[in-house]
Amino acid sequence: MKNLKSKKNIISVLAIAFALLVSLPSFALTPEVQDLVRNETKSNAVSTRSDKAIAIEHFEIPLKLVENDISKRMPEEAAKALVFEKNGELHVRWIINPEDSKWHLELEKFLKEKGVDTTKHKYFTGYQTASRSYIVESPDGKVQMSLKVSTNKTGGNWTDKKQEAKDAFEVRKSTDYVMEQNAKQPFRNFIVMDEPASFGIKSIDQGMIVRLLAELPSGKFHYIPGFSAMHTEEGKRIAEVNGSKDVEKFWNENYNKPLARALAELAARTGVAYDSPHSQNFLIEMDAKLKPTGRIVLRDLGDIYLSKDVAVANGRADLAELWPRENLLSGKISAYVGIMHGNQMPSWLSETRYTEWGNVFYEEYAKEFEKVSGIKAETIRNMGHYQSGRYFAMEVNLQSAEMQDYLKKLSDAARTSGGSALTKCGSAFN
Repeated sequence: MKNLKSKKNIISVLAIAFALLVSLPSFALTPEVQDLVRNETKSNAVSTRSDKAIAIEHFEIPLKLVENDISKRMPEEAAKALVFEKNGELHVRWIINPEDSKWHLELEKFLKEKGVDTTKHKYFTGYQTASRSYIVESPDGKVQMSLKVSTNKTGGNWTDKKQEAKDAFEVRKSTDYVMEQNAKQPFRNFIVMDEPASFGIKSIDQGMIVRLLAELPSGKFHYIPGFSAMHTEEGKRIAEVNGSKDVEKFWNENYNKPLARALAELAARTGVAYDSPHSQNFLIEMDAKLKPTGRIVLRDLGDIYLSKDVAVANGRADLAELWPRENLLSGKISAYVGIMHGNQMPSWLSETRYTEWGNVFYEEYAKEFEKVSGIKAETIRNMGHYQSGRYFAMEVNLQSAEMQDYLKKLSDAARTSGGSALTKCGSAFN
């Protein structure tokens, strides 16, 4: 009897173990993406969030009811994970933010009014980030990307973040423009987390944005969010892995200066500058041994300023015409940065040293602007910068003869290259 009981216990344990195994996803995030999720949720001074996998619910919406703008850059596997055929008709998997208790109800009401089945399906496995976007994975593990929809609860300092349809398609315009310039000549100092697809429903003004994870799933690189580099423990850990005992100096060299070079190259070549240039929008690229490569990863080309002068010189007067008036600049380029804005100061960085980081940033910015444009770094530095809270600000004046000559060079290059190299397709949202 004792042996029989023991056997029954073993069988019971095995049955439970098997049930647990089959309930888990067959595939898991790559180690590099897992590392990003960990940093997003655990090395974030603003809020601590869960890094556990959860099933993401979605509505299956006929594509004919949804505006879409999908670039040819969109990987085929990612496109198939989102848009699929059901009952002979194309549908889109529109995810529901697991934390939302408001906006998906508005979407559900819209679907009911259209006679669409509002069953909540499960397809993606999802992981929280520091904000409202979720990193999602397809059941076969072949697709790992980020999706952003409306939610009235999220990480960080925001409580209600509606993803407007209009904004979703403006992101597509700005991303295409920057990627167009990269196609002509690859950027040296940064790469972009491409956002090659957006979906929107105009009548309720809700959108869904698709963001790729750049080269992260390849296994060649690690990306650490800027706010994690500025985290007391994580920033120190990475510095020590690289043999540095001076954490502040390490990140001044490997985050502040590279970011200056990245934003200067972006501005000089495209006229694009972040409206909210804080550490949520920047990641630091590191190799397999966590050594910074010197490249910055840019994400969320949504709230950005555009210099009309540079866009026109690049042959994109049409883009300037479509741009939101409040974020379109004439005669200048915005040059703002706020590495510590919205974050807590780490123990190894003082307010005094942070102010000095602003000086170092614009020194480096001016040098890189000169490399791109030929305009002397001293000319850029003399335009001066100031500090407001934890933001540093400067405006690059484009009205001098030197700057006009540079714009003419851009214009000549645009004509020589045969005009636009855009690979955009799909329906625009205007």
